[in-house]
Amino acid sequence: MKKTIVTSLAFSVLMGAVVAQAGNIPEFDAVCNDEENYFAISNSAQYGQVIVNNVGPSGPLNLRSCWVRTPNQLAYEEFTTTAGELYDDPVFPGMLSALTDVYNEGTYHWNIVLQMKPESDLNINIYDSVLKHNEFSPWGYAEQTGRYRAPWGQLMFVPSANPQITVQAIPGKYATPGFTSPVTLDARTIPGLGKVTLDDAVYTSKCLWTDDIVVVMPETGTTNTVNQRMYNLKQGDMISVDIYVPGNNTADIRYGADSITVKYIGIVGTWMYGTHVTAQ
Repeated sequence: MKKTIVTSLAFSVLMGAVVAQAGNIPEFDAVCNDEENYFAISNSAQYGQVIVNNVGPSGPLNLRSCWVRTPNQLAYEEFTTTAGELYDDPVFPGMLSALTDVYNEGTYHWNIVLQMKPESDLNINIYDSVLKHNEFSPWGYAEQTGRYRAPWGQLMFVPSANPQITVQAIPGKYATPGFTSPVTLDARTIPGLGKVTLDDAVYTSKCLWTDDIVVVMPETGTTNTVNQRMYNLKQGDMISVDIYVPGNNTADIRYGADSITVKYIGIVGTWMYGTHVTAQ
């Protein structure tokens, strides 16, 4: 009996070890050091768990998650903007962001490396600062993009005054064969889960709160809504996010390098490590 119990216990431990090294786990990626992302630092219930528990053969994945762009680098991360200089954000103190004010245009670009092969749709979280014109606090001056109050008091909403988002997948070092040039990704509408093309797609955002865009996981052998051939994403592939604020926008809008995170379920064993370099 004792031998049977010991054998059963050893088998259970072995099976537990197998389970621990297989399956799928939550992952998020951002521009440069993931564990230093402004919103990851302040959200231990979600991002914090990933930072602590997503551990591969070379240690915690998100502690080595930065790729600086160089001429021959297939994987790189960056944030650029035409909006202006980066200053302390009035809605998210301590985060640097660039302002596009009312009735002005601005562009923002993020390139983010996937550190694992996704097994799920990807969620693009957008954290933007949206305030009434020439105001510097959300407490009394919060705003929604595309929204304004008419002189007679009526609240108006103009769809074309909202930010426009474009999302592409870019092949990396380990790209699926045939995946050699960028493709536009689709989103799932919520509710309904219908597909729309993420090519200058308008979305609305409210001050302080997160916007969540569900991106359809590309699959080899399928096409997107504009008939581009799609391929399975792999670690090292990149997600490119571009946001354009139109000239008729009705709010002061700010974004920074930390404003975009990509969240998904990754396949264990597909880790890809970068370096730990302080973001500029």
